[in-house]
Amino acid sequence: MPLVNFKQLRKFVIYPGLAVAGFFLFYSWIFPAFYATMTRPAGETSLREKAEELGLTYDKVLADRAGAEGKPVIWCVQNRSLEAVTLDGNANKRLDVSNYARMPIFTGSKHESCTRMLLLLEKGAPGRPVTVFFKEIIY
Repeated sequence: MPLVNFKQLRKFVIYPGLAVAGFFLFYSWIFPAFYATMTRPAGETSLREKAEELGLTYDKVLADRAGAEGKPVIWCVQNRSLEAVTLDGNANKRLDVSNYARMPIFTGSKHESCTRMLLLLEKGAPGRPVTVFFKEIIY
């Protein structure tokens, strides 16, 4: 008589282990993506749509800061430090983020890609970087 019954081992060890691994994958990777889209407030999607409709660029905002105040934008941002938040990694296009603590830090080199973010434009002083309020990352 064998010491280990492999049919019983599959039924009580391997299959439950695969089930636990499946639940782990679902709840750690798949479920958060669905949850994030389902629980997003209705206003957030309209901000995205409005930002895409307006299509404001950095140069347009610099030309009319007062007219751009409060409007949403979707820009590709690199956040390497408080003093090094830039648009598309361009050092000449700096951003001043009013809620910097909420913004995720970009961990790549300055030659790597940037992260698309939904931002709200805020009142800024002439000669200073464009002031924005971070809303969310766009995946």
